Amino acid sequence: MTRPLVVLLGALILMQPAHGTTAPALTFTNPVVRSQDAPDPWVIRHGGRYYLTSTFDQDGGLWVWSAATLTGLDAGRKVKVWTAPASGPLSQQVWAPELHFLRGRWYLYFTASDGVDANHRHYVLEAETGDPQGPYKPPVRVDPALDSYAIDGSVLQLPDGRLYWMYAADGVWIAPMDSPTHVRDERVPFILGTEDWEHVWVERDGAYVREAGYWVEAPEALLHAGRTFVAYSAGHTAAKYYLGLMELRGQDPMDPSAWVKHKGPLFGPYEGPDGAVYAPGHNSFTTSPDGREDWLVYHAKEFDWPTFDGRTMRAQKFTWGQDGLPVFGHPVPSGVVLPRPSGEVPH
Repeated sequence: MTRPLVVLLGALILMQPAHGTTAPALTFTNPVVRSQDAPDPWVIRHGGRYYLTSTFDQDGGLWVWSAATLTGLDAGRKVKVWTAPASGPLSQQVWAPELHFLRGRWYLYFTASDGVDANHRHYVLEAETGDPQGPYKPPVRVDPALDSYAIDGSVLQLPDGRLYWMYAADGVWIAPMDSPTHVRDERVPFILGTEDWEHVWVERDGAYVREAGYWVEAPEALLHAGRTFVAYSAGHTAAKYYLGLMELRGQDPMDPSAWVKHKGPLFGPYEGPDGAVYAPGHNSFTTSPDGREDWLVYHAKEFDWPTFDGRTMRAQKFTWGQDGLPVFGHPVPSGVVLPRPSGEVPH
């Protein structure tokens, strides 16, 4: 009985860090980005690196951050890839950028206006090289035929390569794309508010009040095990905010009847013994470095009062249920220790 004990003690000694060194942390805590607010975070993993863009600089332009690890993005390389003009139709309110790698090239989508919310339109930058941190060509309108309010543009790429443009404008709409930079003049709504938790909230006298109407936005594609899902946000990004889920059950994404809305919010505000998280949503999806885990990236606040400030980027692993649907759980409060993504080596 003594030999196994010796072997075990020896193994434990080998696992200890050398004298004067510190073992790398195998855990992290949210928020991932602490240096500044990071609303509408979009993270994509490509070529062994993670790239982040967000509504970092809504009146200044667009940034793309890069790091070797998901949890190390705040300490990564930060590059401003486009500067907004001093005036004009895309000079202010630069919101919800998304970075997509489509047909061998990088594209950076965003919405902007002249400072009037109703004038928001969609634009796209195409990278001049294979580097997602630029340089980029000048922006062009994604959907020039749509001359009305539209925000939160995103691309759904089906397994057969077909591209579809999704965006929010009194419902979530979908349209076919001729190319990554151009939408055909054909669009239909495929997500409409129907549930209590999808009601719109408005600010009155310093508080948010739920109204009779609905607001759904921020469509994000999620493909898994041969099924096509679109997660979306509902409510108000600075008040009561939730994630819902649609699934494509038919062959034609342009047929609204081919989409099924799954019951209930999959993700929402949380209060518990370990803390509280408010207004979680406007998410993106990525994977661990070894590809074995799926990760949800989203913004949320630590306080429950009406302000757009304090929306920070958070990340947590999610799983899949026996019914094939994603299981997001609840947003994990700030400071709660979580395991790092599988295969992530701290830098």
